[in-house]
Amino acid sequence: MRTFCMTFVLSCFLAFFAYGQENEKKNDITIYFGPSHLIRQDLIFSPMVHRDMTFPAFGIEYSRRGKFYQNIGIQYAGFDPMVSEPFTFIFDGEEENAYPHYFTFIDLDYLLGKEKKLDGKSSFTYGGMFGSKVQVLNYVYGRISSFGYFASFGLGGFGQFRYRLGEKSTLTAGLQLPVFSWVARSPYLVNDDEFIDNISSHSGLKTFLAFIGDGKFATWNRIQYFDFDLTYDLELNPRWTFGARYWFEFIHFSKPRPLTSFRNSLQFQATYSF
Repeated sequence: MRTFCMTFVLSCFLAFFAYGQENEKKNDITIYFGPSHLIRQDLIFSPMVHRDMTFPAFGIEYSRRGKFYQNIGIQYAGFDPMVSEPFTFIFDGEEENAYPHYFTFIDLDYLLGKEKKLDGKSSFTYGGMFGSKVQVLNYVYGRISSFGYFASFGLGGFGQFRYRLGEKSTLTAGLQLPVFSWVARSPYLVNDDEFIDNISSHSGLKTFLAFIGDGKFATWNRIQYFDFDLTYDLELNPRWTFGARYWFEFIHFSKPRPLTSFRNSLQFQATYSF
């Protein structure tokens, strides 16, 4: 039995190794991290413009270039903006500190497309995309706070232009543009009857699904958002590539009250090809 197991494991390893050699450099795993700056105004909660810089925001993605191009990635960032300087207040005769707001952002994207060679140095990849943005918001006002959320699940298109600068360096510009979306957002009164009913289960998963279920279908007349990135890569050897990426995210949603968000990120990344 032990011999059979060893033979099976060795056969799987050799098959995987042969597969990797046959499809060399078609698969990439990229890990990236870096500072991210947020400018956000949500009139459901406050007329103030909230700004914050966080480090690190980070993520991981897997891509494959074959007959079709595929890419799936997830990234995380946490921000704690505060409109004023930290202050203290008195509650029940005791001095307490005011805490900043805290925002948690999670993005998940999937791209499926086709790569077209333009010439010996450049190529263009285009196709469809699915993108989701889940944002958990905690607005803290002294001793009280308000919980909020924003979530969008969109379908649209993407394009990537890739240009080889030299023998081992490339520059890539990409744009993701959702067109049809399912959008869930905090109600105008923040904690209305429906919101209270959604959280009555006291289950994180059930509450999240209830919030999503309260969303509505939206197109570009109600929500406008896109992601743009510019990436420089330097190949150190056939397996490892290091680089830097500038990433810009824009969100504008008009109902029930306007939301406008700008996010700029500088990400340093390492890519393993196999």
